[in-house]
Amino acid sequence: MPYYVDTHCHLDLFKGIRSSVDEEDNLPIKTITVTNTPVLWAPNQKLFGESHNIRVALGLHPELAVEREHETDSFDNLCSKAKYIGEIGLDGTSKGKSVRDTQLKVFRSLLDSVKNSNPKVLTVHSRGAAKETIDELTTALKGTQHQVILHWYSGSSRDLKSAVERGYFFSINHRMLASKNGQNIIKEIPQDKLVTETDAPFTFSDKIFTREQSLQEAVKGLATIWMKDQDQVKYKIWENFTRLLLPA
Repeated sequence: MPYYVDTHCHLDLFKGIRSSVDEEDNLPIKTITVTNTPVLWAPNQKLFGESHNIRVALGLHPELAVEREHETDSFDNLCSKAKYIGEIGLDGTSKGKSVRDTQLKVFRSLLDSVKNSNPKVLTVHSRGAAKETIDELTTALKGTQHQVILHWYSGSSRDLKSAVERGYFFSINHRMLASKNGQNIIKEIPQDKLVTETDAPFTFSDKIFTREQSLQEAVKGLATIWMKDQDQVKYKIWENFTRLLLPA
């Protein structure tokens, strides 16, 4: 059977991760672990650089854009070394026009670095700003070979369809499947554009406290929505993931 797929998590925020890297790497999961600022790229590479199943993404989280704007130069310098980019994007829940303006300035700078670089996979935050995020991605990356995953998408149907038309993927997690709104969004995502994530450790609870449990729960929920057995769902996610990594 294929591996589980976790396209968005924060392994560097796991308690005791320095002593459990091998444990995480030995799970039957292909993993993209994101970073919140460029300064964390080197420590994460040191932690996971020898891993077989874990890859590190270079990021600058939109909620840190104001305090980390000065790290855009570091992002630019590191960009050519990274196959995966994340977490980047826009966050519409942030208050204040100056904050939003800085987010947009930073996001555009990061996309400028990405667009002229070697092909990458981007995992992108768009909470409360789906249309704006999709528009910026389209403007910057049109005609390139970069692959986009909209992480934990929560926008409108119209914007979802717009992203699908542009060939973007969507990553879903077990928390989305636990809400009616999340289920409705998932039903609108074409099956060949969907991959899984955990966004761990932020999605953990007293019932779901490992990434493998999270992904099993996501596959179980998708099996119900898609009316397929869990092995079929797991295979489809794996197929989508490999196609995302190796676009035609």
